[in-house]
Amino acid sequence: MKKTVLSLLIVLLSIACKKDSNTNGYGSIVQDQSLFTNPGGHFIPPAITIQDSLTVSQLMTGNNLATDGFQFYFYESYNAIDQQNQIGFYQIAIARQIRNGLPIFSEDITFGFENGKLNGPAPAAQFIVGTIALDNKPVLSLQALRNIFIKTDNANEARKIGIQDSTLVALLGYYNLNINQISVGGVPNYVKAWYVHPVRSLYPFGFFRDDSGAVMGFRAATSNNLFP
Repeated sequence: MKKTVLSLLIVLLSIACKKDSNTNGYGSIVQDQSLFTNPGGHFIPPAITIQDSLTVSQLMTGNNLATDGFQFYFYESYNAIDQQNQIGFYQIAIARQIRNGLPIFSEDITFGFENGKLNGPAPAAQFIVGTIALDNKPVLSLQALRNIFIKTDNANEARKIGIQDSTLVALLGYYNLNINQISVGGVPNYVKAWYVHPVRSLYPFGFFRDDSGAVMGFRAATSNNLFP
């Protein structure tokens, strides 16, 4: 009996010591490169169906639009009154740009069609991502990324939300540091970056440099934001 009690005390002491040494709780972090995430968005889009994918492919081909480097994740169609006061059939497709097998953050392209024809001009050249001379391998470990995320969140939440015990999801991609210069033809400057958020919530979320872990943008769940 004494041995059993002693063994139990040793186990409890071990757990207590581990808890004291681990300030980031008992949560975890997983890398998920699936298409159906929406980095920085306010919703998670439904998975595009096979039929919708075929429809989008036909629309792109029929309008002489290239599909290389695009992964379409959203499609919808509806009827509406056009400029001639006629019923028009409208279709919208949204694609994420992919280079070297990684997504480009915040540079998704939207294509609109009216009665099967491209509605307006094709996306301007400066909005189409060119070659990115970076590899697609992460430098920052997932655990280090998780620690940075938790530290950033703790410093910016108006109240505790228990993020240290949550499972986090991380998506590796490319981020253009000169993204605000795209519309005026600025020279892009891409770095590898991570988009991180809790597995069951869109907030809080943040973008972090893969080489240094620096915070490039963060949106807390209950307080101010750290977006430039």
